Amino acid sequence: MTEKKRLPPWEEAKLVFKMQEETRKRKLLEEDMQRRIGRAKRVGPNTSDELEENRKRLRALQERIEQEDYP
Repeated sequence: MTEKKRLPPWEEAKLVFKMQEETRKRKLLEEDMQRRIGRAKRVGPNTSDELEENRKRLRALQERIEQEDYP
């Protein structure tokens, strides 16, 4: 039978770290995909926070346009 050679501790630590990083990245990717799917499913009106934010952005743009028109 062939014997498995034991990895040195630093090599084992590198492998463990790499595996943990891959797991973390996969989890983040899965969460991101779930958020995107959740947003895509929502067809109804925006939330009141989103509407308010859009109103603020619109006001700011309108003010900038008015300022550019009247130098």
